[in-house]
Amino acid sequence: MFACFYVPDFPVQASLLSLSTETRASLKLTPLALLDGPANLPRVFALNAPARRAGIQAGMTKLQVETYGGILLRQRIVGLEDAAQNTLLEYGGKFSPRVESTCAGAVILDLTGTEKLFGPLKGMARKMVMNAAEIGFDLNLAVASNPDTAFHAASGFSGTMIIPLGEEARHLAPLPVSVLAVSSGILEVLEGWGIHNLRSLAALPTIAITERLGQEGQYLQKLARGENVRPLLTAETIAEFTENFEFDDPVETLESLFFILNRLLQQLCSNLISQALATNELRLTIGLKIKQVQNQPDNEEHKHEWKLPFPTQDRNILFGLVRLHLEKTTFSAPVQKITLEVIPIKPRTAQGNLFAPPSPEPEKLEITLERIRGVVGNADLDGTACVGSPRVLDTHKPDSFTVQPFSSMGETPNAFPAIASVVAFRLFRPAIETSVELNREKPKSVWLWDRQRQVLAASGPWSSSGNWWNALVWKREEWDVALKVPFGIGFYRIYRDRIRRQWFVEGVFD
Repeated sequence: MFACFYVPDFPVQASLLSLSTETRASLKLTPLALLDGPANLPRVFALNAPARRAGIQAGMTKLQVETYGGILLRQRIVGLEDAAQNTLLEYGGKFSPRVESTCAGAVILDLTGTEKLFGPLKGMARKMVMNAAEIGFDLNLAVASNPDTAFHAASGFSGTMIIPLGEEARHLAPLPVSVLAVSSGILEVLEGWGIHNLRSLAALPTIAITERLGQEGQYLQKLARGENVRPLLTAETIAEFTENFEFDDPVETLESLFFILNRLLQQLCSNLISQALATNELRLTIGLKIKQVQNQPDNEEHKHEWKLPFPTQDRNILFGLVRLHLEKTTFSAPVQKITLEVIPIKPRTAQGNLFAPPSPEPEKLEITLERIRGVVGNADLDGTACVGSPRVLDTHKPDSFTVQPFSSMGETPNAFPAIASVVAFRLFRPAIETSVELNREKPKSVWLWDRQRQVLAASGPWSSSGNWWNALVWKREEWDVALKVPFGIGFYRIYRDRIRRQWFVEGVFD
């Protein structure tokens, strides 16, 4: 089943939505018209029922309306209508996760599966109308088996209507043809045929109307019979989870900041939980109040963000991260404003193991890592992160790696595939300086562990270089050699640093 909320005279109700309940109630009984158009010739764009009873019509000029007397005129504000439509969408979202913004002042809800939450349709409809009055809307409500039938019934009848399955045509029959989205040309043809309501349109032969009016005529007849079935074009609302607080007087103590931050995070986490979401990214912006010097701005901002390896709804975890960061941060001025933002994602689902001991929670690991960052810092002098998971860079430069944040959301990007059997290479850190005897530019012996070791076999050279444009330039010539050692034959990698003109033993193959 589908329900349609339709707000009659939507522009007028939208213009009054920001007023108090008593003011709205008094203005509903007062003839009211909205003006729109150029300033030199505004015309009536929308009006309420008392204004229509007074003889006012859409399209009248302001001067014409003023001759009637007793008509309240207001200027149309499109922003108020957009805000009212968003309010109507949010209200529909309280009863169904699938809501369509059909047109200005109308939304359609998919009620499938909501009976267990809200009870029978009659009780649900009564609750919908009562709650809508509390937020400022006087609306029509219709419930039907398909979206179009519900929309036409809500826009054509006042009050609440529930149409049982199979009785769509009987309930829609008294409505005029103009309630459908009919082009002016087809409407003139129907009026010429004497078709004024949906009962007459539904009774026409389908083949004959298709031959004369084409596919549009067949589509209109399906609407008149309540037979058109279509999917909802659900509105994908992007929720913003942002909270901010501005102090009357700038504060300088962490205790004052922590009190407000705890409250803001509690509100953000409550909003996430209410929408079955979590977050793995937290952004903090702190506005500082500084004295104006030489025409410079009198405020600046401190920004920091956390990208968590897990989605969470736990306020204590987020507050712990923020607290640890602020305890090691020094501000140059008092704090004037705080803004917190979380990026919503789907929550984590995990199945526990009944026969294995519980593993450490990733939330506790992130708090521990934040404490470590407070000791060793976030990054070294080269800009490489100090805390995280190492990852080999896609380069030929030796010992090239970076540190990336830990992640439990899936496999690490660029991870190497699992291999059944591999050859391990044990690096010597630092590499062992050595001397190499060459025979026709090929290693003949290598000085290793205080003895000259004979080279049984050698493969190479592999020459590589890079970073010639800065001080980190490197250039080397590598060889893989088999050496005769006391325990048999050992396989080693040696290389010659062409810049330093020195040989090194880099490591051994297991």
